[in-house]
Amino acid sequence: MPSPRSTLLLLASLAVAASSATLLNCAAPEDEEEASEDAVTGVNNTLGLGLVYDNATSKVKATLKKPLGAGERLFIRVRRGTISHESQKNLDCGALTEAHPITKGDALSNGKTIYDGPSVSRELVDLLTIYNDERWYGGNETAEMRAEVEKGPDAIVEACVLQGNKVRAKLLTNLAYAWDRGEDLKKQTSTKSRNGSIHFLAGDGGADGEDPPGDIDDGRDGGAAGDAGPSLLPEGPAYNTIDYANLCVQELGEIPFFKKLGDGKYETFDCRDFVGSNGDQPGGRIEGVEGAMIPLTVDDQPQTECSEGRTSSRSYDCVDKCDNAMWLTASSHTGLGRKAACQPGVTVSTAKNAQGSHWVLLCRKVDNSNGESMTKTKVFNDIAIVGSNPKTGKTCFFQNKENVGNDGSRVTHPGDVARSSAIWPSTPSSYCTKNCHAADAFVHSPWIDQALRSDGKTIVPKMGEQRDFPISNLELPYRLVNGPAQGFQLPQQLVSEDATPCTTCHRVAGKAFAEFAEWSTGEGEAYYGKITERYKTFEKSHWMPLRLDGLTAENFPTSKWGVAVKHIRTCMDDPSAEGCEFADVPQN
Repeated sequence: MPSPRSTLLLLASLAVAASSATLLNCAAPEDEEEASEDAVTGVNNTLGLGLVYDNATSKVKATLKKPLGAGERLFIRVRRGTISHESQKNLDCGALTEAHPITKGDALSNGKTIYDGPSVSRELVDLLTIYNDERWYGGNETAEMRAEVEKGPDAIVEACVLQGNKVRAKLLTNLAYAWDRGEDLKKQTSTKSRNGSIHFLAGDGGADGEDPPGDIDDGRDGGAAGDAGPSLLPEGPAYNTIDYANLCVQELGEIPFFKKLGDGKYETFDCRDFVGSNGDQPGGRIEGVEGAMIPLTVDDQPQTECSEGRTSSRSYDCVDKCDNAMWLTASSHTGLGRKAACQPGVTVSTAKNAQGSHWVLLCRKVDNSNGESMTKTKVFNDIAIVGSNPKTGKTCFFQNKENVGNDGSRVTHPGDVARSSAIWPSTPSSYCTKNCHAADAFVHSPWIDQALRSDGKTIVPKMGEQRDFPISNLELPYRLVNGPAQGFQLPQQLVSEDATPCTTCHRVAGKAFAEFAEWSTGEGEAYYGKITERYKTFEKSHWMPLRLDGLTAENFPTSKWGVAVKHIRTCMDDPSAEGCEFADVPQN
């Protein structure tokens, strides 16, 4: 077995005989104008340097618009590590140069040249699904899982073209993105069926592979990274995160937290100060974006730091008890712990785009191990985005590389080709779509509803409060964009008569709803064990139904609401139990 940190290196060079024709490829004169960083670095480099992964041979390959010229050398490296915001910019081409040379590149029909690169170990391929384990949800990950992530959660592929000591092109991306580019390359060069492939991307880079004038490559054209051309993404294949984000933007419209600088290139977003930024330049407020810190109180008094002797580092919980706690739950079949958590400093932001889609960005699991205050630190070990269009029901989820992609001062657009992987895993993971978000996109509780907009309404869109989200309309569709292919699950909703007191207002779906129903009606030690005594009173603990007219602690269990809560628990534990009826959630 190779070391987890082992590096595979390869040098490709093509020697060309001296002739008048080859002089065009000779080293440039010293007084030649220096190429810009954008011309050299990233998928839009002028040499057309692209990286693809060939699943059939388990090799990374490089593509160029033209064969290497005299004095030009190509280096490719595959390694395990952690991609940061600066990884591509700071790629040291000198570190790639210890390798064995090869001398032949095969020309493609569209004029590109492809060079074989290093083999990719099974260990690196397995990293594509490192965050698909449900135990990441709610802080249930094991010490072994955290240790594995510390080794580096990203399978990195990188390449440089050098002419002497001069860098002509350099590119760094993740294996999943290169995998999709490899499938695109197959489509260009073969009409054979691609059954069995886990990645696919439609489109064509054009006959000669040239980019449209002024176009910045977002990798959506169907060619290797380095080609561009607009095309629509189909649902059905499993996408890497960058292409999944492009699909979500296509279906829902842009994610408004990130100012667009060009195709596949965006400003970052500060989820503590709720402003945009570009590189090291501080940004300003973004029109339409509202954000707030979720208050934490103990006996109605603000709590802004952890309880004495407790730390928040890589945790959801650092306050002994609070008035309103986070709901952290998991489905019963996983055996994961159900619990509540109290932590100051959590933030949530929202915005609605021109297509009518609502987006929410939640930054929690606050980490003050850097010595900053809980309400000032910008390190968040759990960063998540949910986008949903209430008319079509189309919904997208993004979950960060927990404990690693935690820079809340520079949250990246998941479709940013160069910087997506600084925050997001290389493949999408949403381990709670079949649980927490099984009924609808946005989940409410007394905790998160403390975060308010300037007009006093909740930051998170709420049925009956936002005009786009009418209450008591279960015919509205709800659909996870590319859900089945990405592994997102949408369970059936409970429609039996005994559940009607609850389902007349909202859907009931997913195993986690049993906990939600109980916690919103004063039951469940896993939640109320974290709650202060004054918030365990009937009026405060029973925040559902919306009105408590005539209800008391004594008559609630036998009321229609109490019967509905028990029925929900019965059916979620055993869907085949007598009286339990389920139906598909409407999908437009």
